[in-house]
Parts: sequence; structure tokens; C-alpha cells
Amino acid sequence: MKKFLVTCSALLLMSASVPAFAEDPVGDWTGLIEGAIRLNIFVTKTQAGQHEVKVISPDQGNFTIKADKVEAGENFMRFSIAKLNCNYEAKWDETQKAWLGTWTQGQQAKLKLTRLDAKALAAQVKKRPQEEAIAKSPHNYSSTDVSFQNAKARISLAGTLTLPQGKGPFPAVVLVHGSGPNDRDETIFDHKIFLVLADHLSKQGVAVLRYDKRGIAASKGDYKNATTFDFADDAQAAVDYLRTRSEINQDKLGMIGHSEGGLIAPMVAANDPKLKFIVLMAGPGVRSDAVLLEQSRLTGLANGESQAEVEKAQKVSREAYAIMNSGADDKTISERLKAHLDQAEINGDLTKGAGAGQLSRLERPWFRAFIKYDPAPTLAKVKQATLVLNGELDLQVPAKMNLDGIRANMKANKNVVIKELPKLNHLFQTATNGSPAEYGKIEETLSPVALDVMAGWILQQ
Repeated sequence: MKKFLVTCSALLLMSASVPAFAEDPVGDWTGLIEGAIRLNIFVTKTQAGQHEVKVISPDQGNFTIKADKVEAGENFMRFSIAKLNCNYEAKWDETQKAWLGTWTQGQQAKLKLTRLDAKALAAQVKKRPQEEAIAKSPHNYSSTDVSFQNAKARISLAGTLTLPQGKGPFPAVVLVHGSGPNDRDETIFDHKIFLVLADHLSKQGVAVLRYDKRGIAASKGDYKNATTFDFADDAQAAVDYLRTRSEINQDKLGMIGHSEGGLIAPMVAANDPKLKFIVLMAGPGVRSDAVLLEQSRLTGLANGESQAEVEKAQKVSREAYAIMNSGADDKTISERLKAHLDQAEINGDLTKGAGAGQLSRLERPWFRAFIKYDPAPTLAKVKQATLVLNGELDLQVPAKMNLDGIRANMKANKNVVIKELPKLNHLFQTATNGSPAEYGKIEETLSPVALDVMAGWILQQ
């Protein structure tokens, strides 16, 4: 349940010395958030003398966005991006030849920017052997760009349909992404997760539809104000589209949901009895607030935070989530959240100035809906065959608590297979400790073990 710049957990103050040397920020810069998320930042100046900033995340499929507001001058720069509810403020440090500053997006993290030259750019090229093999090897399936309609939302969604060679109709799956502005390949840290999954399944004789989220890449619609329930409508539209294709075996049509997609797949299945099966990859099995609290605790410790720092952050989040789940009206919740976060700054539980960013994140439509969601009633309604997978080292949707929750909530369904896969993280990579900081460093995109488990089970349905 992660995506562009949502893994920041450290609450850090800007640390910068004030140099005598005058440096204008115009140029190409690069840096890492929490040692994991790469940002390339390009600062230019118009003929009128106005600075402009473009931000590219190589770890997110070169996700690109332009800053809305930019202030820059000798030795300082600051900019904000409203769509992502984020801002960056930095000062030039002549000793380090770098911009030292703070990236704020709900929480704060240090971001040091150095020159992006040819050598630095070359160093960003990461080995992704599974994707490279797909690009080089011949395919025994066709791959076609398609579009389909979500009539309810009146939007067009774009995706890719892979069809095995030979005479159909074929068993088929719709792939549903995790949280964040995901493209059809669910590109995370330059890993094209759904590309690898679709390639493997289609080589085994399974048709696969993967698509860009609404408002992302070639899909239309409003991403910023969409909730999990809106994304579930999009997933249903994808299923409905496959029902119009003669190449698809309608009696063997299912869905694979990863992370937030693991919440969505049961939503669709509970309301669509014709759907044959679902696969949950790191799907939550307990309330969202409980998942997020345990996620922040585990990732904080994995990122080197002290027990005291983790407990401080837990205290702030726990009270914020309680306010959001209090049943009060939106206006009252907003007022109570602001008061709580302001007090947290006064108490030293939050860094000064961090409360505004936290409030902005908590008040997003997606977050407001997500934090209240309990998957238990929906899971209990699912009657379809279900494969439930979690990685042993998953720190974002921790295996034990969520597999136990799914097992309890789906006990009436006698066709459920639950597996905890050893040594795999939230992205189903073979990992060392499961920290999100590992995601981009690991060359493997999807464990062959996970791929084989899913393909084998789907072909038996």
C-alpha cells in the first residue's frame, strides 16, 4: 500500500548551514528520500525570470509532475505540488555542494539534492532482469492496448490485454493495483510488477487485463478525489469489459488484487456472483486503522527509528484515527484533527510545522474513506474460490495479523487456500528484512515461487 512518495515515516527538521557563496538553483538535481525513493528535480527559469520546477521519480516509472508554486533565489528554493499535497524547502550548502532541505508530504523527511550529471544519471539505471528478459524473448501471446468504459463514473479507462496463442476461449484475470497513482504495470521503484505477472500468466495460457488507474497515464477521470470504492467500480468495469470479449472463458474469469487491490477484489466478488475466483496478494484482513498502525511501527523500526520515536508516532496516529472514526461530521473531525496535531507539535510529538502536512494527508477523500474501512463483513460474503497470499517479511500488510483476520472472516467459505510465502516482502520479492527501503535495491521484481503458486492455482479453477 504504497506508491509515489508515501513511504516517508521519519519526522526530521531541515538541517542546513548558511553559506556565503551565492548559488542559484537553476539546473538538474537528484536525491533520495529515506535512502530509497529517488527524485530528479529540474529547475529552469523563464524569459521573464520566473523559476519553474519539474519533478521526476525514476523509481515510479519516471512519474513526472510540475510544481505549482516555486520560490527561489540565491541559496534557497521552495516549491509545492498541490496534486500530491507536498512541498520542498532547502538551502544551499557550499561545503557539501548540495541543497539540504525537507520534503513534506503528510510527514517530513530530509532530502539532499546534488548535481544530476551524466555519471549520476547512469548510476540510476537499475538491473531488472525479469523485465529485460520479457523485452528480449519472443512471446507466445499477443499484447494489445485496449480501452473500456466505467459507465457509472462516465470515464474511459486504458489498459493492455494479453491473450495466449491458440484457440480460446481462455481463462482470464483482471489485475487490480495497490494504493497510489499506479499505471497498468503497477510500476514501483522501477519494478513493473503487473507486467511480469501478466507475462507469466499469459505464457501459461491465462488471458490478463491490466489497466491504468483513473486519472493516471492514459486513463481518464479524477484520481485525486477517488476512494477505494471508486477504484472498485473501475475494477468491476474491467471485469464487465472482459465479458464482452469472445476470447474469454466466462466460467473461468477472476481477479487478482495486490495490497489495496486485495480489499477491492472481495468487494467486487461479493457483489458479482458470476466472478469465478479471486487472488489476494497482501490483502488486508483487519481494519484499516489497525493495518496502518502496525505498518508504521514495523517500517519505523526497520528504518532505524528508536522504540521511543516509534511510540511517539504511534501515539499521534492512534488518536488521529480515533477522531476520524468517531462518527462526528466532517467539519467537527477536521477541527478536532487540527487541534490534536497542533497540540502534538506543542508536546514535541510532531516536528514543528509537520501538523499541516499531516492534516492535508488525513483529509484526502481516499484516506477518510480508507481509514474507516473494515474488510470483515465483505470477506464473509465472498463465496468464490479464493487464494490468499502474504509474504513472511511483509511490513506494510503484515502477514500474521492479516492472514489470521482473513482466515476468521472467511471461515464459512470452504474453498479458500491461505499461504504465507517465506522470505517475501510486500511486493513479493525475495527480501532480507522486508523494509520498503529494500524494494528498489532488489533486482527481482516478482518471486518465481509466487508466480508459480498463482498460475498453478488459477489453472485448477
